[in-house]
Amino acid sequence: MHNFNEKIKELFNNMLHKRTFKRNLIGVSSVIFVGFMISSFIFFPMDSEGNNRKYTQDEKVEKKANDKKDESQKKKKTESLPDIKADDWKLVLVNATHAIDHENEQLEVMPNGFELDERITKEYLEMEKAAAADGINLKVVSSYRSIAQQEEVFATNLNQHIAEGDTPEVAESKTRAYITEPGTSEHHTGLAIDVVEQSWFDQGLGLEESFYDTEAGKWLEKNVPNYGFVIRYPKGKEEITNINYEPWHLRYVGKESAKYMTKNKLVLEEYLKKLEKAENPKVKEKKAE
Repeated sequence: MHNFNEKIKELFNNMLHKRTFKRNLIGVSSVIFVGFMISSFIFFPMDSEGNNRKYTQDEKVEKKANDKKDESQKKKKTESLPDIKADDWKLVLVNATHAIDHENEQLEVMPNGFELDERITKEYLEMEKAAAADGINLKVVSSYRSIAQQEEVFATNLNQHIAEGDTPEVAESKTRAYITEPGTSEHHTGLAIDVVEQSWFDQGLGLEESFYDTEAGKWLEKNVPNYGFVIRYPKGKEEITNINYEPWHLRYVGKESAKYMTKNKLVLEEYLKKLEKAENPKVKEKKAE
């Protein structure tokens, strides 16, 4: 009888142990399952049907390429050409191969006595005011010039070189390096202006390349696009403009165009080609003149 009771007790204990073990096993299994589900949401993306899966290596490469393409398209969109026509009055091209058709008759005399196209005097004066606020006192050296006035400027410069001992041929070559022939000067448009700093001018200094190294020269390069102007003849573009670097020569093209041209390092000849190509995509882009 005693042995029977012992066996019953042993059997009961075994059953109790098995139930406890089973409960523990179920509990541990539940924790593992929940952990696995959380991990799957974190580390494995869902497909279009909401099913969890892991990207293959090829899919990762494709996804990376698509992301890069999207980023490139967004960047291209923000840098798209301004919505402006190549024949807009602000973009009139006057250079060695494009003589002016007619002289500007929409002129306004500014407080400093110089003339500019009446449609841009407000922007220039705002720029002058902004420069003054930054401690830069701008001084206009030249603005609108008629063809007759340009003839005088050209002749004076030519004769000066001859007086210094240059031959007529050398004198003409030097003159053409910085002075355009009458009829081909941007100053005829009323949209161009030569600007230096007052203290620079007071020292007897004029239109010199070293003006760029001054605080005023750097201020102009950085800020003129905010007022619709560009440095018309930048360094490195001489083969296109046929004019040496002139950090003092500003040309009005409008704010949107000025910012685009400056950001993309384009001179007016190059910018107009882009606009013309955009307007007529079937026409082959010619080499900038």
